[in-house]
Amino acid sequence: MSNKLEGILQGLGNALKGGNAGPGAGKAFKKIAMIVVFGWIGINILLGTVYKIDIGWNGVVTRFGEVVKIETKDGLHVKFPFIDKLQKVNVQQIRKLEYGYRTIREGNEGRDPEYQDVLDEAMVIVDAKGNNSSVVMTNIVVRYRIIDPYKYLYKVDDLEGTMLLALEDCVRNATQIFTLNEALTNKSVIDSEIFPEFQKLLNQYDAGIQVVEVKTQNTELLPEVDQAYQQVEEANQFKNSKIQEAMKMKNMLVPQAEAEAKKLTEGARGDAAITVANAKASVAQYNSLYEEYIKNPDVVREKYYVEAMKEFFKNNKVVVDLSAKGDIYKFYNMDQNAVKHQIAQ
Repeated sequence: MSNKLEGILQGLGNALKGGNAGPGAGKAFKKIAMIVVFGWIGINILLGTVYKIDIGWNGVVTRFGEVVKIETKDGLHVKFPFIDKLQKVNVQQIRKLEYGYRTIREGNEGRDPEYQDVLDEAMVIVDAKGNNSSVVMTNIVVRYRIIDPYKYLYKVDDLEGTMLLALEDCVRNATQIFTLNEALTNKSVIDSEIFPEFQKLLNQYDAGIQVVEVKTQNTELLPEVDQAYQQVEEANQFKNSKIQEAMKMKNMLVPQAEAEAKKLTEGARGDAAITVANAKASVAQYNSLYEEYIKNPDVVREKYYVEAMKEFFKNNKVVVDLSAKGDIYKFYNMDQNAVKHQIAQ
């Protein structure tokens, strides 16, 4: 047997060298060729029949252009070889759609990313309903994932282009209702307006897409508008500072004025109370005196005459001339100013 095998191999060697292979070598060569051919066919049949779906992926199987199965379970599966075609779709991957710009080169630890603006997309109008319409540059990134592989592959032609057109429509409709200041500062509010409208359009298109996030990366003025805007902002800041100063003065002066007014009011009320009390006391005193006068008019008259004379002598420097006869007495005012006045006369 070994001698026969050696003969066959020797014949094959001679055939490869161009010599005479012999009858045994020819038969062996045919057998080996048939084994190789059938083996190749078997391997292709096996590879075309069995396929693997990884975790997070779906498989869409088509036969003669028609979808016959959508495989969602991971693992090994079978299909008809040669006539069935398989397309795998990652349904867990979060994909990205850029609006207003494109990433030219991704960044890494050694270099920064590079971006390029797409002006036709980025330029949008804000405050279109008012009389102060302005054009701004906005960059937006949308993150989404595939939830229906069949719709994603076959329902919409040029899906990415369709998504960009739908997003552009939503962006332009949303931004025009906001003022310039809101567009520059309240990006999250605008994003919340775009998100549901964009998802609604994708559902209408049967795109099989779920929007995960809409986020405005940057919103800025055109260079020729930015300078004027800065001047307006500076004027507003100056105005606001003056208003704040005025409010500060108001908050300081008004309480002081109110306190002073309260103090004057309370003082006036106190004076009024004292005056009224004194008046009432005087009235009471007068009434008491009057009652006493009715009873003893001479005594009261004499009393008040004596008191008046005491007050007169107390407050004046006078000399009383008692040499005259009768009830009439002479009084001489000895005050220096009075004396000088009399001498001058």
